[in-house]
Amino acid sequence: MEKVLKSKYYSLIVALIMFIFWFVSFLQYSKEGHIPSNYLVTIESVELTIIGAICAFLLIRYFDMFYVVPWLTYTPFVFSRPFDTTTIPYALFIAVGLFAVGFIIHLIRWGIYFRIGTFFAGLALLAIAIILGGINTHAEYLKDQIIFAIPASMGLLIIYTLFASGVEVNFRTLAHLINGLGILLCLEVMASINHSAEPLSFIVQKNIDVGWGISNNIAIMLLFTIPCSVYLAIRSKGAKITLYVFSGFAQGCIVVATYARGAIVALAVGLVILVIISIVCFTKENKKGLIIYLSSLIVFTGIAAGVLMLFLNTKNETWLPYAEGFKENISHLNLENFNGRTPIYEHYIEEFKANPIFGKGLYSPFFDNEFTGEYQWGHSTFIHTMYTMGLVGLIALGFHMIQKYLNLLIKPNLEKVLMACSFFISGLYGLVDVSYYFINYMIVLLMSLVCLERTVRLSFDVV
Repeated sequence: MEKVLKSKYYSLIVALIMFIFWFVSFLQYSKEGHIPSNYLVTIESVELTIIGAICAFLLIRYFDMFYVVPWLTYTPFVFSRPFDTTTIPYALFIAVGLFAVGFIIHLIRWGIYFRIGTFFAGLALLAIAIILGGINTHAEYLKDQIIFAIPASMGLLIIYTLFASGVEVNFRTLAHLINGLGILLCLEVMASINHSAEPLSFIVQKNIDVGWGISNNIAIMLLFTIPCSVYLAIRSKGAKITLYVFSGFAQGCIVVATYARGAIVALAVGLVILVIISIVCFTKENKKGLIIYLSSLIVFTGIAAGVLMLFLNTKNETWLPYAEGFKENISHLNLENFNGRTPIYEHYIEEFKANPIFGKGLYSPFFDNEFTGEYQWGHSTFIHTMYTMGLVGLIALGFHMIQKYLNLLIKPNLEKVLMACSFFISGLYGLVDVSYYFINYMIVLLMSLVCLERTVRLSFDVV
């Protein structure tokens, strides 16, 4: 069994299991009206309990803590329905409980040498800022801030500390982990499209919804995963180069299919950077591989461009409305209000002026003349931080960002540069949408930082 756990295909195997779990739950929705069956919660509960039990078993049975990392990384993407602090599935607490029991037994049986992780200081400051956010507002939603922000932020910090102390993996293992996530997301998107009543309409109307997130959420995660596919292509030979190029290319196509214009711009910038890095590396180390890499990229791009041009220039009356819808969604950009973001930004800035030190809190609802008090994301990581955590949050986020990039870009190598690309490309989209504080992104970020410890420590440790 441990041969499987140590295999480079282990993360992919876990990703495929998670896809099956997600798909079984997602099938509980009807194609018409997207109405869930009565079995959805039961199936979800069974799956979460199984995941918790597997994690507990791996922690108790084996010394290597990495064996549970893929399960932790992919679990946020197994949910086929959205939930908030009031509708959180109870089985999640069962899974967390099983995981905690397994971890305690692991510590008793195997022991652990605790060390402060490379990225601990920045994460700790960010956790403190989240907890203090809105502390001076004395509003009724402060209860949610206390009940959920403290356990969530401190829990993530504790998990980082424990795993940073006990996980020792090379960068290729991390790359396989993140590439597996990219494959999982592609499968979920394709399955959700296929399960819709009208797949083409589902795509052109920007209706992609996989439960745990919608188009923008999917796009920001794929921007994070693509550089790791590129890394695996660079470090491979022969047909495997084509395989990993296809993996990254497929993820890029899904980003375009989300119609997240900010993500598409970030993708274009990222692809230029990634192609340049790839050409330089292949030229130095594997010139034959460069031919395979560029040929694969050109062929896949040509096929996609050809299909897209035929679709956009179709004369078929059935397909024509979908083609026009695609053009409209891709090109639509309201410069007057930046696609509805300007009113949000203006309101957030005014609220920041009223609560400049600690902000209004992470769970603060959104009130003004246009909105009804429902929770509203700030559509910018920095503006959302400013609104919810004030100057304290901005300073904490700034320190974390500086620490994160310094540790990757001082004494850089290919591994550190491409991981910095994952952070940068997804963060670039985060300027016009929220990346941080989206729990799926945070868990993937956290597990990535855990797996980066060895890579950073072997080259240089800055802060």
